[in-house]
Amino acid sequence: MEKPALTQRHVNLFALANGLNMMAQTIPLMYLTLFMTDYLHISPVAIGTGLLIAKTVDFLVGLVAGIIIEKSRLKHKYLSWIRLLTVTLFFGNIVQVLDTTAFISSPTVRLAIVCVFYAMFHCSMNFNATARATMIAKMAGADMEGRKMITARQAQEGAAASIVSSAVTLPAIHLVEKLTGSPSLGYFVVALIFSSCFAVTNLIFCKSAEGFDPPAAAGTVRKTATVAQMVQSVVTNKQMLVLFFGFTFFTIGTQIYSGVTAYFFRVTGNFSYMTIPLTARSICAFLASMIGPTLGRKLGKKKALLTAWFVYAAGALCLWKFALRPDGTANLPMVTVIMCLCQSAMYLYTVFLTTYYLDCGEYGYYTSGIDNRTMAVTCMNWPTKISMALGGSLVGYGIAWAGYRPPVDGGLPSFANMGRFMTIIGVAPAIFSLVAVVIIILFYKLTDAQAAEYARLNVEREAAAKAAH
Repeated sequence: MEKPALTQRHVNLFALANGLNMMAQTIPLMYLTLFMTDYLHISPVAIGTGLLIAKTVDFLVGLVAGIIIEKSRLKHKYLSWIRLLTVTLFFGNIVQVLDTTAFISSPTVRLAIVCVFYAMFHCSMNFNATARATMIAKMAGADMEGRKMITARQAQEGAAASIVSSAVTLPAIHLVEKLTGSPSLGYFVVALIFSSCFAVTNLIFCKSAEGFDPPAAAGTVRKTATVAQMVQSVVTNKQMLVLFFGFTFFTIGTQIYSGVTAYFFRVTGNFSYMTIPLTARSICAFLASMIGPTLGRKLGKKKALLTAWFVYAAGALCLWKFALRPDGTANLPMVTVIMCLCQSAMYLYTVFLTTYYLDCGEYGYYTSGIDNRTMAVTCMNWPTKISMALGGSLVGYGIAWAGYRPPVDGGLPSFANMGRFMTIIGVAPAIFSLVAVVIIILFYKLTDAQAAEYARLNVEREAAAKAAH
């Protein structure tokens, strides 16, 4: 079967499905810890411990997701996974923010339910993200500009979806609360709407892209690397390891920051205002995603990455230093500017995110002779999973260290030590980001030109092998 031509419809559907998936994750990503402390009445320490267990399971599944996909015998090697996981992603996302206090009295059981569905969602994402990233190479082939176009469009539509979710999430939550009288129901309803949009679009994409991932002919035996070869292809790929450690440190910082942001607005009495900086930073991120590809071509992907991480670290330190006025009130205009700066910086490299790992996969294939590019894109998930386990759990322990006190009788929550909280939201992310910068500067040597050459040579190698048979 001849491979179909890549069209803008394919690119847009691929990118839109990813953007809507990001939108669906908005509620648990931004508000899950807050939801658990303030509505499920679970202690911060218990949350940190429970999520650490769930995130560890998630990470372990992430280690083998690529291997399982490669060894699977589904009709479509990658699209079948994307299609099947739409269901588990849907339910895993919405049940995390279901208020179970009305019918479950035990906080431990409530915590367990959240952790189970958290694991359902994120374990599914291990497979979904790997299959989707591999589809980029399937859709664009060895055309590096085509790969960049797909990843750039994915980042752009993700930023556009973020504008919508940032602008409507809190107002929609408050509207549901006003209509129903339930302060917690809005989180579930908004997550349900966002997740439904994602599920429908994702299934449409799968149908449209079947030509890029055709079923194997009857009787065909798919040749795949052994498990030992898959593992070896990662641990012996020096550039992959450097990228892995750099992204792990950086993402731990971003997980801490994103996990505590809602608390800042909540304890300073500005929770409703949070919509403004979230929307403003999403708009700035969208604009950054538009100039990111051009900037990346001029700087190269490595310098774009370093610039983004350094600016993010500077922004986090500014948040620590200037987010509160001397009288203890929130400096909201300054916070808005800093949040816009940090988010814009991230989108300078996000437009190339998958291609960093694809580049390392091409490098590994060329140097080892083993085609295991699926494992390369699986590695893209590992820093996120580790950081969610460590950084996400540090959120619970961190707010406990700062002495978080949930609201009582409709009052505001507070921290016993606001200085400690500001250290968590600003200093910790900055330190992790700067460590990541140092790792990439010292050890990442793969250039864009080298990656393109490796991809070309790998295509020639595969064509020669087919001709020989």
